[in-house]
Amino acid sequence: MATISDVARLAGMSVSTVSRVINNSPHVIPKKRKLIEDAMQQLGYVPRPAARQLRGSSTRTVAVTIPRIVNPFFSYLVDAIERTLDESGYTTIIVQTFSRSEEELAALKMLRNQQVDGVILCSIENPWTVIEPYLKYGSVVLVNEYFADISVPIIRADQYQGFYNATNFLLKQGYTRLAYATGRKQVVLAKYGVNFDSDRFSGFQAALNNIGKVRFNPQWLFTSAHTTADGKKILQRIIDSPDKPDAIMAGSDEVALGLLEEAESQGVKIPEELAVLGVDDQPSSGFLKIPLTTIRQPVDQMGYAAAKALIMALQGKAMTAPQIFPLEIVKRASV
Repeated sequence: MATISDVARLAGMSVSTVSRVINNSPHVIPKKRKLIEDAMQQLGYVPRPAARQLRGSSTRTVAVTIPRIVNPFFSYLVDAIERTLDESGYTTIIVQTFSRSEEELAALKMLRNQQVDGVILCSIENPWTVIEPYLKYGSVVLVNEYFADISVPIIRADQYQGFYNATNFLLKQGYTRLAYATGRKQVVLAKYGVNFDSDRFSGFQAALNNIGKVRFNPQWLFTSAHTTADGKKILQRIIDSPDKPDAIMAGSDEVALGLLEEAESQGVKIPEELAVLGVDDQPSSGFLKIPLTTIRQPVDQMGYAAAKALIMALQGKAMTAPQIFPLEIVKRASV
């Protein structure tokens, strides 16, 4: 088995510098950190605590990564995960990534260093080629997002079919000029210069093409939308546009709330001038001044299933097929 001295020799660094990297010290410049991590990877070096894990000990602790705890979807998802883990005697460490790949890696390094027994990734910030090497240090479960054809437990909702159905619902209500908001930094449209990057957008686009025979206007695509403030900005952009949509799939109830608030402030009539469809069905969505039509995600079921899948994996009983839950349209006054 490789030693810390072997890592230091291969990386051309001192043992003390390697030790600081292992202990996640901030006092190592990125270039040196990369050289040391590459050497650890090449040698298959397992830090001393992780070696104890390989001999059968356990921390009874799980890391759960989320982009933002203030997003109600992730708050409820973490609540379901943590309650289920607690019932089985596990402690949960919540890691907010703020959609940064390096923060996700920090959680995976906790797994490598045997600070946790497993990691539940509720969003994905790194390519699978970066995540996969950490599987040799413990169990990883994906919930909410996924990669195709990988060998870890996956818990997700059927976003493609859910958004296909929701788009069909809007089309049947007579809306043909559909806008789309997403938290992603970039969505590429297959026919308009950018690729599909999500099941949600693929379902939306497929329904437009197959059912509505409607061309999507790329000017009605709004990215990096996460908050109520983002929703307000989107509504203002729609007002200022000479070519206005008549409906918008808001990506989240948070963004939809911003759209509704700004519409009231600007005198835009909902749903007569603009229909608004949210995602998540947050508890407050049915009690707004204009109750929000939304797509309900089975967040409690997904959180419970993710925690159970990780517990089974830690017991050597990893599930082999993804668990996929349906989405439901909740019809209210904003459409």
